[in-house]
Amino acid sequence: MTGGDPAPRLSPAPPWLLFWFLTALCRTVPRQLPAWRDTLLDLLGATPDPAATVPGSDLLRVAGLVDLVPAFVLLAAVVTVAGAGVRGRLVERRYRLTGDVGSPGVAAIAAYARAQLPGVEVRANLRRTDLLAFAYLRCPRRPRLAVFAPLVVLWRRDRAAAEAVVRHELAHCRQGDTYLAGATSPLAFVVRHWFGLFVWAAVVPVGAVWFADVLDGAVPSAGQLGTGVGLMLLNALGLLLAAITLPVAGSWSAEFAADHVAAAGPATRLGTAQPLRVLARLTHPPMALRWRLLRAGPRATAFAAIACYPLGWLVQLGWLLLAAHAAWLQIGESGTLHAIGLWAAAGWPVWAAAAVFLAVWPLLRRPWARVVSC
Repeated sequence: MTGGDPAPRLSPAPPWLLFWFLTALCRTVPRQLPAWRDTLLDLLGATPDPAATVPGSDLLRVAGLVDLVPAFVLLAAVVTVAGAGVRGRLVERRYRLTGDVGSPGVAAIAAYARAQLPGVEVRANLRRTDLLAFAYLRCPRRPRLAVFAPLVVLWRRDRAAAEAVVRHELAHCRQGDTYLAGATSPLAFVVRHWFGLFVWAAVVPVGAVWFADVLDGAVPSAGQLGTGVGLMLLNALGLLLAAITLPVAGSWSAEFAADHVAAAGPATRLGTAQPLRVLARLTHPPMALRWRLLRAGPRATAFAAIACYPLGWLVQLGWLLLAAHAAWLQIGESGTLHAIGLWAAAGWPVWAAAAVFLAVWPLLRRPWARVVSC
């Protein structure tokens, strides 16, 4: 770090996205693995007593894919972390990144980036004009910064804003966000395309089965058809959104934390530092919200980064209750308080671990940055 560059601000929040991943592997997988196994066997038609006599039963089994969405999300996360080296090569091939920093602008950006994070490597593609920059991993503990032509232009026109972009991306490296998020991330792909997954795993098979029942006379009226299909789809929608809520909350927290770090520089105007093309869709919070927090000051961005993930548990509870109510209406029962009790009993060990992690984070964040980045 050069004498003129201030020490980089560290994240006020723990790496909630990685916390979700580790706690899901240690807590969710052992608890849900038997149910996932049974659902998969039913989906493959390998159950001991398949309902072969029910019209459309083979097609209806496809709707069981929704029950496997949490497992699918976790599998995508495992592939994302385990394939860091492959992802790095794919990123550089897809975006045609090279190590040529002969351009004065790229060289200046690389020097500033290394002053902030000594081990970072810079790769550039000055022919691409729809992106500013993003961070990625070439392999574990080898972060790289991808630089594109608009950032070089911004560097000449508004140095403070360009430096803010670089600080934002390097903050993701220090937190370890690039292990799970970013370009070519299978986890991000699943989260962004949740609606397509819902359509193919729920809308198509459920709608087809109920339509077949109408043709066979199994459903007496169109009103019953609409009610039944609607409740089944609400149940599936609630389960699917509950499965992706915590990864989304972790991603939002990472963005708020990176904004907090980026705003540490003098005369920063992050409003000019947004990407020219919006690629995020759900994995990033709305830009209007981020600008509002930045204008409110560092306390607001720090609070958002810290609180976003814990609030995600409440959002997840809302989706689970939606799914449960849809199922209860189909059988004419209810049990909201019981469902909340089960949710609390399953979640309190993770909540306790999160509270401890948050309490010790001020002591951990500096060594954490050294371990995960370089």
